[in-house]
Amino acid sequence: MKKMTMEKEDRNSECYQRIADLEQTIRELKEEVAFVNKRYMEKEEFYKLHLENLNDVVFSVDSRGNFTYISPAIEHFTGYLPHEVIGTPFTRYIYPDDLPGLLEDMDKTIKGEHKPYMFRVISKSGKITHVHTSSKVILKDGEITGLNGIMVNIDQLKKIECDLMREKEKAQHYLNVSNVMFVALDRNQNITLLNKKAGEVLGYSEKEIIGKNWFDLFIPGNIAEALKKIFNQIISTETNNNEYHENPIITRSGQERIISWHNSILYDSNGAASGLLASGIDVTEKKAAEKALFHAKLEAETANQAKSTFIANVSHELRTPLNAVIGFSEILLEKKFGDINERQERYLSNIYSSGKRLLDVFNLMLEVSKIESEVFELEYTTIELNEFMEGIREYFTPIIRDRDQELTVNINTDIKCIIADLDKLEKTLIHLIGNASKFSEKGCPIAVEVRSTDRDIIFRIKDRGIGISEENMDNLFNPFTQVDSSSTRVHGGMGLGLCLAKKHSELHGGSLKVSSELNKGSTFTLTIPIEPEIKE
Repeated sequence: MKKMTMEKEDRNSECYQRIADLEQTIRELKEEVAFVNKRYMEKEEFYKLHLENLNDVVFSVDSRGNFTYISPAIEHFTGYLPHEVIGTPFTRYIYPDDLPGLLEDMDKTIKGEHKPYMFRVISKSGKITHVHTSSKVILKDGEITGLNGIMVNIDQLKKIECDLMREKEKAQHYLNVSNVMFVALDRNQNITLLNKKAGEVLGYSEKEIIGKNWFDLFIPGNIAEALKKIFNQIISTETNNNEYHENPIITRSGQERIISWHNSILYDSNGAASGLLASGIDVTEKKAAEKALFHAKLEAETANQAKSTFIANVSHELRTPLNAVIGFSEILLEKKFGDINERQERYLSNIYSSGKRLLDVFNLMLEVSKIESEVFELEYTTIELNEFMEGIREYFTPIIRDRDQELTVNINTDIKCIIADLDKLEKTLIHLIGNASKFSEKGCPIAVEVRSTDRDIIFRIKDRGIGISEENMDNLFNPFTQVDSSSTRVHGGMGLGLCLAKKHSELHGGSLKVSSELNKGSTFTLTIPIEPEIKE
């Protein structure tokens, strides 16, 4: 009996122990479940906190294309709440024109090709929004059950892209309306931009040559390598020593054109040289014209030199016998070899005066020849202004008196002396005042005014003579030109005086100008420096 009692007690003790162990296990399980629940709640809270506060939309769709999850950010994109979207097909929200391309891109993603999508979605209000999505397949037991992805609103980026596109189109328009060639090259010498003018000159459209090597396609072979080296040097050193240059190009038709370029280095966002932008002007015709002009000028100079040499030779050959005629007629007029009668004296006087006049013409022709041959030099001297002008006035006193004219000389300057070639200045003023008298009627006044500026002395000769018509003004200073060139003209002259007067003024570093009105008179203005720069 006692033994049975002890066995019963042992069994009860074992049972109690098992119960205690079970209770401990239950407590541990409860603690573990509580810990797992806590971790789950923490993770759920973490994902909820991050997903629901994302500005971008996180979504999942099943194999039928229905949304199984979508984050709250969808409301900002479309105005729909998540529960309005979940369970509905994604195609319902896609802009119709973009759906075929989106389905094609999704198919590529399902086949393993990572393909971001850009398309438009339609909001609850009907507003169109541009989005960018990136997705990945959902695998369960080795099978694709749907797609997970993220959707980003790119409306602002699209707006910037459109603004940039408009600015690019505007810039391209400006480039195209320009009459200047524009060509841009990248670091590899390939064409990245071409305007309409460049395409017209080259004979290609932009699409045909974008991405092609500029030097291989358009530069003559004999200079291509040299220009490539210069280009590479500019890019590598970022130093543009060839900002302006000219070189030939070969067009599509094989024609060679000369282009004058202005080069600018292009830089990327990091400040490194990324290429070159060149603006060019086709100067082929200009170069041809310059070459033709050079040859024409050379021919003209040769002809002019031949003319000057001829005049000098003829003048020399004629002056020798003419000097004899003048000299012997002067001796006979002086009656050194006996008396002469009145008729003989009149004839000799005509011979002497005609010879002198002819000699003056030869001297003028010789002087013009020397000036045009650029072997003429001025002999500068200091001239006392008042004394010089008094000498001019005295020279003209008998001439003016014979024509019943009036000559006034007004010196309106404090300048006492000037430096000039006395002989040339005197001849110039005598010719200008002489012309004023010759082309004015009897009794007409002639006014000579002398004034000065800080640099120049100015002589102004004014008359009330016959004047000069506007059509004759352009030829007034040309040699051997007369306003009245007819055989019945009243006034004599070879047409050399004004030509020489102008050349004398220019040799002094000054000028000779005229203003005139037909039948009302003329004003000649001679300007020369007070103290010219004398070349040693």
